[in-house]
Amino acid sequence: MLYLLNSEDKTDIKPITQKTFANIGWKEKELENLLAQNMPKLIPQNQLMVLFQEKPFGEEADIFALDRNGDLYIFELKRWQAHEENILQVLRYGQIYGQYDYEQLQNMLEKYTKSNELNLAQKHYEYFEESIASKLKESDFNKQQHFVLITNGTDVDSRNAIKYWQDKGLSIDSIIYWVYEIGGQHVFEFDPYNPEREVIVEQEEGNFIVNTNLTWSKTDYKAMLGQSMAAAYGNNRNMIKRIKKGDTVFLYHNVVGIIAYGKTQSGYKSLHREGTPDDVYFSVPVKFEWVVNPDTEPEKAVKAWEIKKKLSRQYAFRQTVFAISREMSKAIKEIAKTKDITSLN
Repeated sequence: MLYLLNSEDKTDIKPITQKTFANIGWKEKELENLLAQNMPKLIPQNQLMVLFQEKPFGEEADIFALDRNGDLYIFELKRWQAHEENILQVLRYGQIYGQYDYEQLQNMLEKYTKSNELNLAQKHYEYFEESIASKLKESDFNKQQHFVLITNGTDVDSRNAIKYWQDKGLSIDSIIYWVYEIGGQHVFEFDPYNPEREVIVEQEEGNFIVNTNLTWSKTDYKAMLGQSMAAAYGNNRNMIKRIKKGDTVFLYHNVVGIIAYGKTQSGYKSLHREGTPDDVYFSVPVKFEWVVNPDTEPEKAVKAWEIKKKLSRQYAFRQTVFAISREMSKAIKEIAKTKDITSLN
């Protein structure tokens, strides 16, 4: 619940009116599209690796993901009308996909990435390399299933049903979203699903780290450095829209560390991969102040452990795009000054 504060009577609060998307004239398909375009924001990428996402929403569950242990997470959008069948549908998905073996999961990954050159076990290891010691065996995948319903906060029936199944020992949880009306404007609130129950703090805008996508492509980082840009691909591409002209951007290369730093020159634009007109990605042009070649001089990169040590805090660098504090931005630049990095200016 959100409340308005009274600046004159500081002991008074007034509840803000709760709405549903149906109340404010949205169609069900518009809600689906909104959530589909923002799914990466719902899942903390240091905890879950997306295996498959159904777009548009269809007969399959809306999104499938794996955690570091190889467990399968099944996400389903609960439409705003309350029906018991919605909960039962999620359980049917569990019955179907809980029986999937490694080869079937591999096929889902190939369909999601539109590539048959990726090995699921290897990609899983590279994705979680900061937190797992070794590659999982094929038999380790999909030993357990977890269910997540995306539901309206006013949908009491679904929330009670989730509580019932939780009490019965089923691993089922929810992402709850709310719609409010404030001064004639509508506000949409939801929190990322956080299976490991970490405290997630959204940092201020203006300073960003962009992952070079090495887990999914061996060449995207070369395009970023060669074309002086920061980019995001696939279903995560919308995350680049957060970056505005004049923002500070650091490129993070998995395992190696921060390999580039610069300022954006304009907002994002849509581009096509060469030779694949249907494969669209989003990028922002960056004037880099320094660049490290991760192949020939990886020792010059600013390591994740160096940043954690300097700030005495743990950070996850797995996200495609994430905002950082000015303090962290300053720390990265200070560490870079201790290394033999050639300035481009």
